[in-house]
Amino acid sequence: MNLAELQENAIRHGFSHQFVYEDGGLRCDGGGTVYDPADLKIVHSNSVDAGTDPGDDATLYMIEARDGTKGMMIIPSSFHTDPAKAQLIDDLRRNTH
Repeated sequence: MNLAELQENAIRHGFSHQFVYEDGGLRCDGGGTVYDPADLKIVHSNSVDAGTDPGDDATLYMIEARDGTKGMMIIPSSFHTDPAKAQLIDDLRRNTH
């Protein structure tokens, strides 16, 4: 699957919001709530490996907040990944609500 197909699949499963890293947490839909990592969990993730350019590789994370908000976040799978975002993903992987 390519990234667009992964996004369509996430939406079909109810993960229709977009999460963006901000201030140590995730902001929903660019202007909504900023969720603390303790209030979030990764439900599922899928990686895309284009095979030719490592800069095109990414992972789509399907994330659910304690209040039931479901969304996705895409993180590039390269050595250029923001260390703060990588730490947030590590924190979310440990959350098991």
